[in-house]
Amino acid sequence: MAFASKYPRTTIESVLHNSWKQIVDNAPSQEQDPFRAVAWALSNEAPFDPLIVCSRGRILYVLDAKQKTTIGKLRGHGGEITAIAVHPSFPYLVCTCSRDFSARLYDLTMPPRDAPNNPHWPPSMSPSLGGAPHGLQSSEPEGVGTGRCVAVLCGGPSGGHNAAVLNASFHPTYPLLATCGLDRAVKIWVLPKLSFEEMAREDKPLFSSSRIHQARIMSVNWLSLDVLATHSAPALMRRNGQKENIYLADGTIAIWRWLGFDRFFPPNSQKPSKVMRGCASLAWPFNPDILSPQASFKLLSVAPISQLTRHLHVAYTLRNNYVIAITLPDRIRLHNVADFQPRQRPSFPLGENDGDDIPDLNRLHLDEEGDEEEHVAPAPIVSQRAALSPPLEGKDIVIPTAGHNLQAVSLGCHGLSLMALGANGRIWIWTDATD
Repeated sequence: MAFASKYPRTTIESVLHNSWKQIVDNAPSQEQDPFRAVAWALSNEAPFDPLIVCSRGRILYVLDAKQKTTIGKLRGHGGEITAIAVHPSFPYLVCTCSRDFSARLYDLTMPPRDAPNNPHWPPSMSPSLGGAPHGLQSSEPEGVGTGRCVAVLCGGPSGGHNAAVLNASFHPTYPLLATCGLDRAVKIWVLPKLSFEEMAREDKPLFSSSRIHQARIMSVNWLSLDVLATHSAPALMRRNGQKENIYLADGTIAIWRWLGFDRFFPPNSQKPSKVMRGCASLAWPFNPDILSPQASFKLLSVAPISQLTRHLHVAYTLRNNYVIAITLPDRIRLHNVADFQPRQRPSFPLGENDGDDIPDLNRLHLDEEGDEEEHVAPAPIVSQRAALSPPLEGKDIVIPTAGHNLQAVSLGCHGLSLMALGANGRIWIWTDATD
């Protein structure tokens, strides 16, 4: 099991026959940023030697768990790395998400580049000197050891993220990558052709929508060929557009289907579509009950989660179902995706209170001269929702010795083991004792 800490080292704890082995990798003293993300990886050249990929600030480290050495140190991002995702079928492909609005794909079987290989931007005939914010390479070497950036999913108004990228997930069987971020957007990218000589750059995803959640999206996971699960953090909302009447809305878990999958990957064709031109859904006004003709997704189930949620992990079990593990301050809450209820049909015609989710409807009206004025409606009664009582039926695992210091949880071995991590460095491990 690997976990990251705020101290200037990465600690890897390996459990084997009730014995613990500790591997400590000291980082340079001048780099005092905390370790943010960690993941397991494998190389084709040594499939029995697991690799540990971790980030500290904007630097990506590759560690050999068996040899207890650092075999790679890579740079490229212009901001802090927030998450690391590893391809489930090709574990040497690693995706890093960053606060520089971009995501980068690394191939751990290639050596780093010694010199930039940026394209030229007309009218200049020389290679561009732009750096990481433009999806390019800096003038300094990429790093030392093993690993090379083979693709960049750029951010910006042309189609990429407009804020920090917080999480990513590879499709298990198709060349697709889903990302989510601080801009409340979920994007699905097609993986470009990877080359040893050139670094691919992509800024136009196949799918992009900010209508699924009302707050920043913390995680994204593939559940099937075209079904995804995302969850968002709590959000400050206004009642009827009033600045003084503010409440904290619960975060949500959304299970939704991407309707454009068959368009790009026809079921009766062995090859994907030759033309992959993406489409986007409108961002505002947000109303999940009204789907515009441009919407290319369908919400299957939306359920609120506790405002005290600190971490969420989705795992596939041996019983052919998905389990969601939610980390609360003093307990772990487990939900089966099969228990999620379908989303209720919206009322039609719209009732009196169905427009409360759209703040602009209650703020504007036309007077006799045709000018728009602001109209403030009376504030409704705000009902308080219990933070620890989501409407989903699940199983709680209370840890009395944890206090309120639980930080993260992970399901491993296809649901046969459960691991929790506390803020004080304590680890709790459960295993399946059934036959």
